[in-house]
Amino acid sequence: MQRFKKILLPMQGHNKNELHWLYNTKQSLVDEEPPLIFDYLRLRFWFAGTGRRNSEKLLLYIRIPRELVFEKCSAQYGKDTAFSLLPVENYLLRLLSPRIRELGEIYRNTDKNIREKVQFFAQEEGEIVVFRNGLCYSEEEKAFIFRLNFHVPLVNALSVNAKAAVRAVRDILEQVNSQLAKIDKEQLFECITVYQRQQEIRGYLRENKLCAFVAEGSILPRKEQKDCDTFSDSDKNRMKEPMDSAVPFMAPKELRVTISFSDGTTVCGMGIRRGVTVITGGGYSGKSTLLDALEMGIYNHIPGDGREYVITDASALKIYAEDGRPVSNVDISPFFLHNPGEKEQKDNNWNKNDLKFNGFSTLHASGSVSQAANIVEAVCGGSKLLLVDEDKSATNFMIRDKIMRSIVKHEPIIPFTDRVNELCEEKEVSTILVIGGSSEYLSRADTVLLMEDYVPKDITKEIKSFLPQEKNLGYFAKWQISRRLVPKKTSQPFLYFQSVETENEKRILLDGYSADITHLTAMISGGQLNTLAYLMEKLLTDLEADHEELMQKIERYLKEMKERQDTMLLSPGAAERFYEEVRALDAFCCINRMRGVEFQFSKTLGERITQ
Repeated sequence: MQRFKKILLPMQGHNKNELHWLYNTKQSLVDEEPPLIFDYLRLRFWFAGTGRRNSEKLLLYIRIPRELVFEKCSAQYGKDTAFSLLPVENYLLRLLSPRIRELGEIYRNTDKNIREKVQFFAQEEGEIVVFRNGLCYSEEEKAFIFRLNFHVPLVNALSVNAKAAVRAVRDILEQVNSQLAKIDKEQLFECITVYQRQQEIRGYLRENKLCAFVAEGSILPRKEQKDCDTFSDSDKNRMKEPMDSAVPFMAPKELRVTISFSDGTTVCGMGIRRGVTVITGGGYSGKSTLLDALEMGIYNHIPGDGREYVITDASALKIYAEDGRPVSNVDISPFFLHNPGEKEQKDNNWNKNDLKFNGFSTLHASGSVSQAANIVEAVCGGSKLLLVDEDKSATNFMIRDKIMRSIVKHEPIIPFTDRVNELCEEKEVSTILVIGGSSEYLSRADTVLLMEDYVPKDITKEIKSFLPQEKNLGYFAKWQISRRLVPKKTSQPFLYFQSVETENEKRILLDGYSADITHLTAMISGGQLNTLAYLMEKLLTDLEADHEELMQKIERYLKEMKERQDTMLLSPGAAERFYEEVRALDAFCCINRMRGVEFQFSKTLGERITQ
């Protein structure tokens, strides 16, 4: 700390541009001096910059030695590198981040201009275990790196207030050191153990052709969230706690499976087989609660969440009807006999064997068109499990009973009932549906669950005893498998956006482009939204966007962002944002909802295969 003071305090009252000498780069104050890395207590720290335009906005890196984290633990966890350190990273962030926020509130001074205040920000923690670059393990350093955004206070928005900055850095390091002394080895072991078991359950699902698992004793209902918009992202996550006095989940005996773990323990619960599963029951019986829990099962949850062992295929995607969403060059022919809105109607002699379909585009899709586009895009993006709630779907897209089929002779919509089994048989895409008002899907289901007071009952045999199995259509769809962006035409060597923003945790705005991700409900944090915004910026400024399949490009960009582990600057002068891991599938769905974006369409993808 003395060396840090020696370097920073002489900058008191100097122009803020001199702060770049503080950055830990190969260039130091004097060539003979060691790199600008400092020590205090048992910690090591250094700084990096975010750009000369805002030289007072620094990145503060705090090195936490691995042995310091595991000093209270057994040698097994201190030395063994076979287990994933991801749950440890998440545990440490939950331990440190709230205390840093509290300290930041103490430093707030409402009487001063914001640029005259010491400001520092840690990444928000959450109830899901995902990679966050606010605290991650460095193999090179053999240590955990805690990353903060640190704004040096200025006098008259220009001169450095070095004394206040030194005091704040010292307080931050002391709080970090104090919190590390509170590491609970039992809690840390539990985080590691639960995460390892979750990974083993995922392996069990793959090996046994299951698409989901819900452990007995799981608490699925969440506490009510009131006035969500007034809370920060971390507040919302803290409110997503298990509901008091909720009914613990019990698996029906017909679907009960027992999973053995490598540590010698076991867990029992309901295994949902691949195929078509219908969840039915009366109002307030727990149907949608179960479906919501299955959607969140794409993530691993922390101990105490109640859904630790609710595990779902990682590619699961909830499908909604989204009135008004844009659609660009999507082959929705699996669900429409001709383009919606075409003036030319098919006559009674239309030939199933000769159907052609061009890519469909609209700025404001109807409920049925949007739901069809969502399914086509999900399949194209690689989803192997669709989650559908009848209450959030377009009725004319979901069903058409025999009477309506006989009355309406020229209905262009092919209902989802006619494709749901085909999706499973031809594309290996399973579906879990919540149905409360129609029996149309019961005859197409491989498994039927009846929910009564949050308790599931397997009634598949009863249903099949009096409902004949419905057959597929006489012809099969060819599903769109190619999706490529059309890059913006420009004579400039590169593109950039003047403004990249997120709005109400529901919209992403990039100059004239905008995406509403309200119905991408797997996105549960502002950090994930920031990651999506940063990724959208990279995709839409890529002049070679059409040289590669969109999904491949997204996966490559996400891998690069994760490996770099740096903070994201969304636009010139904007605040730095932390990276929080998102699925490539959600990014794929996000850009498909982006207004102003165009996609290529391959004519061959609209052809149908007949049988």
